[in-house]
Amino acid sequence: MTGDGAEESDADTPGGAAPPGSLRGLLSTAIEALKTRADLVVVEAEIYLLRTIQTLLWAFAAVACALLALVFIVAAIIAVLWNTHRLAGVLGGAAAFVILTLIFAVVARRTLRFRPLALAKTLEQLAHDRRKVDGLE
Repeated sequence: MTGDGAEESDADTPGGAAPPGSLRGLLSTAIEALKTRADLVVVEAEIYLLRTIQTLLWAFAAVACALLALVFIVAAIIAVLWNTHRLAGVLGGAAAFVILTLIFAVVARRTLRFRPLALAKTLEQLAHDRRKVDGLE
């Protein structure tokens, strides 16, 4: 009879068939937390991508309109100065385009340098989770 009892306890807890209840709950919670973090990454990536595309489209439109306006202004100046100061009109127009190029380059560089970090909220949440696990919060 003692051998039967030992066999019954081995049958109740097979070695590797399914984890015990508390371990199963822990795994379920970990998987759910991972899924939540992955969902947050996807949402933030979509928002970042849409915002970047929108910004690029508006910037392209603004630059295109500004350059077209400048072309017409330079053409008008050259037309006015054609009989007297042709070279000054052409060089002045070219200088205006060079100055605009430098301004746009500086603005683009500053914009790229100070842009928000991609997935900042996700990284912040993961740091919060890490502090919780370490017992700091």
